[in-house]
Amino acid sequence: MIPRRPTAAATAAAAAAAAAAATAAAAAATARVAARAAGAAPLASTQRRCTAVAVIGTALLALGLSLAGGASAGPVEEGRLCLRGSERTPANLPRAFQLFSAAAQKGDPQAAYYLGMMYQNGMAVARDTKAAARWLQFAANRQTPAAMFALAKLYLAGDGVKRDDIAARRWIEKAADLEYPEAVMAMAIGLRDGSMGFERNEALAETQMRFANRALKQASPGM
Repeated sequence: MIPRRPTAAATAAAAAAAAAAATAAAAAATARVAARAAGAAPLASTQRRCTAVAVIGTALLALGLSLAGGASAGPVEEGRLCLRGSERTPANLPRAFQLFSAAAQKGDPQAAYYLGMMYQNGMAVARDTKAAARWLQFAANRQTPAAMFALAKLYLAGDGVKRDDIAARRWIEKAADLEYPEAVMAMAIGLRDGSMGFERNEALAETQMRFANRALKQASPGM
């Protein structure tokens, strides 16, 4: 397929995304140095863990799909359009699932991410967190930051995988390394609450939160 020339809107969106990434990168770098120097703290209490999962889950559903990265041309892009719908075309979740499933089976990590999210949220398919974890793991292993973050959320909740705060922290840090704004936000929450394997550091958490909020405001709204 011959690549389409980017439109003016696409160019502007790319510029905004680049600015968001640059902002998130600075926060991520600061947090990684402090968090790794401090070392992993003991596992968080049930209350802190549940709070962190709830906050992260809300953020992921609000913005995660839109921040997955540049979608592949062809079936993945068509699947995204079917997933979101538009003013002229209503959403078609069964068609989106079909497109993502076919592309994921062929090894497309972006399609695997969307497929995992559809399984996780029971969209056009029965909710299956084990299947979600498998596809998110596939995408995360192929450098898809949104999948890394979604997989971390499953580890925090013990949903489809064995609960593991340290594994969650590791995937959050990997996503932050790739300048994913929501991962920066999650690190801020972990540092603020002393959860997700992070040692509490309120001053650093406040700095992280400011950077993350700024980056997220520049991101496109989800779904």
